[in-house]
Amino acid sequence: MTGQSQCEIIVKENDYDRYLTTLFAPPYKRDDLFALYAFNYEIAKTRETVSDTTLGLIRLTWWREAIDGIYAGKKPRQHEVVIPLAEVIQKYKLPKKSFETLIYAREFDLEDVLPADLRGLKNYADFTTAPMLSMVSKVLTGEADEDNLKHAAQAIALTGLLRAVPYHLQQRTCYLPQDLLSEAGLDEYMLYDGKGHDSLKSVTCDIVWSAEEDLRRVEYNANLKPIMGQVSLAKQYLKSLKRCDYNVFEQRFHNKPPLSMLRLLTNAGLGRI
Repeated sequence: MTGQSQCEIIVKENDYDRYLTTLFAPPYKRDDLFALYAFNYEIAKTRETVSDTTLGLIRLTWWREAIDGIYAGKKPRQHEVVIPLAEVIQKYKLPKKSFETLIYAREFDLEDVLPADLRGLKNYADFTTAPMLSMVSKVLTGEADEDNLKHAAQAIALTGLLRAVPYHLQQRTCYLPQDLLSEAGLDEYMLYDGKGHDSLKSVTCDIVWSAEEDLRRVEYNANLKPIMGQVSLAKQYLKSLKRCDYNVFEQRFHNKPPLSMLRLLTNAGLGRI
C-alpha cells in the first residue's frame, strides 16, 4: 500500500494507544487500520492547529472534498494519508457516511461550546469514535455490531477526554458538561485560570461512572482484538484515575499503566480484552 509506513509513523507518534492495540490485528490488516487511524488524527487535530474557526472549517472542507473525490472515483489527492485511505475504502467498501460523521463531529470542536449535560458529552463521544470503530470492525471481520461498538466507543472516548482535560484547559477548551460544572460551583473560565481542581473531582466522578457503565455492557469479541485492547486500556486508565481520587491533574493518571503491554498480552490470551 502506498504511504503505509507514513501512516504507521503518524499513529505511533500521535496516537500510541491505537498503535499499540493495532498490533493485535492480523499483520496483513495492520496497514489498513493505520490508514484509518491516521485519517482520524488528521481531522481530530484541526482545533489545535488553526488560529480561528474559519481556517478550521476550511481544513475540514479539504478533507470532506478529498473523501468526496474518493467516492466519486477520482484520482486521490496527493497526500500521505489520502492515498492509502482511498485504497482501504475501495478494498473494504467502507460507507461514506462514517467519514462524513467523523468530519462533522470535528466541526463541533471549532465552536468552543460546552456540552449541555452528560448526554451531550456522550453524543459527542459517539460521533467522534463509533464510526471509526465500525470501520475498524468492517476491516477486521466484514461487519460491525453497532450496539456493542457504541458502548465501546463511548467508554474509550470518555476516558480519552478525561485524560486530555489538562491539555484542553491549557488551550482554553473544555468538553466537560455544563450542568455538572454548575452543580460543582464551577465554570470553564475558573478552570482556565487554574481554579477549582478539588471541586472538579465530582464532575470527573460522574463521567467515570458513565464510562464504567458502558464498559460493563461491552461484550468480548475475539475477532476484534484491536478494539477490545482499547477497551482494556480504558479500564486500566479509569482504575488509575480512581486511585488518584478522581484528580485528572495527577501525573500518575497520565502515565502509561504499568506493564500495559504485558497486561494486554495476558488478557488477549485469556480472551478478556
